[in-house]
Amino acid sequence: MLKQKQILLAWKFALIELRGGLTGFRIFLACLVLGVGSIAGLGSLITSIQAGIDRDGKKLLGGDVSLRLLHRPATEAQRMFLSSTSKFSEIVEMRAMAVKQTKSGQSTLVEIKAVDLNYPLFGKVKLREKMSLTEALQFTDGLWGAIADQSLLDKLNIGVGDKFRLGSGFFRLMGTIEDEPDRIANVMTLGPRLMVRTASLAATKLIQPGSQIRYRYRVLLRKGLAADAWSKTLLEKFPKAGWRIRYVNNAAPSLQRFIERLALFLSFVGLTTLLIGGIGVSNAVSSYLDKKKKIIATFKSLGASNYFIFCTYFIQVSILSTFGIILGIITGALLPLFLIYSLRNILPVTPEIGLYALPLLIAAAFGVLITMTFTLWPLAKAQATPVAHLFRDKVSVTNVVPNYKFIILVIVCAVILAGLIILTAEEKWFASWFVLGSLVVLSVLRGASSAVVWLAKQCVNL
Repeated sequence: MLKQKQILLAWKFALIELRGGLTGFRIFLACLVLGVGSIAGLGSLITSIQAGIDRDGKKLLGGDVSLRLLHRPATEAQRMFLSSTSKFSEIVEMRAMAVKQTKSGQSTLVEIKAVDLNYPLFGKVKLREKMSLTEALQFTDGLWGAIADQSLLDKLNIGVGDKFRLGSGFFRLMGTIEDEPDRIANVMTLGPRLMVRTASLAATKLIQPGSQIRYRYRVLLRKGLAADAWSKTLLEKFPKAGWRIRYVNNAAPSLQRFIERLALFLSFVGLTTLLIGGIGVSNAVSSYLDKKKKIIATFKSLGASNYFIFCTYFIQVSILSTFGIILGIITGALLPLFLIYSLRNILPVTPEIGLYALPLLIAAAFGVLITMTFTLWPLAKAQATPVAHLFRDKVSVTNVVPNYKFIILVIVCAVILAGLIILTAEEKWFASWFVLGSLVVLSVLRGASSAVVWLAKQCVNL
């Protein structure tokens, strides 16, 4: 009952002191908003990109299932199985030199993508010239049509309508690629994209024994067929074919790995920001309590207990930290909108804009734990300092060690914080090293600051 009355009275005094404004707590709030906002914003951005990949899975993959064979096409029996269970598109990929038809004979390495009439099963190839893919790649006036990236036009110094040579075959450039629906499924490229018809490859004579060729089959399954069950049947029928199978949830593995590494890096950047903010939070609270020593001394001289002192200032810190965390979450929720707009021409997929609760909750949890870990110590020191020390602190600085219960509580909060960092990280091993490294760095900084204080004292005593 007594403690309840003290808490109610502490609330009253805490609110009275907060009426004076945020003096002394601006750095506290800035550090907290920056840390929580960075964690929430970066987490929301990565989640929105991942949601965009999941949303456009079929488009990125080019079908329900993607198959790959190296150096050889599917056999007739394999094609019959594909035809009986799905609609499929065959794509032939290789690298070759495209040569300009002039005396200079400029040439450049290109990534050839030969497609059949069924391509694309999902999405649409968009050309700057506003013509269809069928029109652009058809055989006209003795030449096959081709389309390419703008970089190929720049490298060969050619334009739409010009002729060029590919192997032993001649082609006419009919258009410039603006969007290729399944382009992101194959991120690794060594040259500009050049798209032609599969039927035109015979004229190039590029398909020779030992040629590095990839045959891809985009598969659109018939209704009622599940991708995993269909793939199992395919492997049972042709166990030695050497299929490499990809599904919608793994439409762009290279991009997926990039996103995972980016998420790991950005999360550690955010956590580093939050930890540095935690140091700022601790210093801000310590500075604020130093300015309140006369008030604390007055409270104690009038009979206020250590518990009342702690509750009064803990409530103030809690109210302000709640405000800072909420402000940080709002900042983090809005940050992806700005980043998506700024990076819209750089991001490989269009992120799914939305409000994602999990990154925001994780950021809030980090904010609470950082506040607890870095403010309990100065709060405990303030409430444990004797009245006499408070009044003469200006002339004789004293080091007060908090009660062992607070020391244990700080350690517990730090352990929970480390556990949350490791638990929420995709790469647990990297997260563990991050925690260990942070502990070492904070210990070194603490030791260095103590050494500087000791040296300063020695210089004063000389």
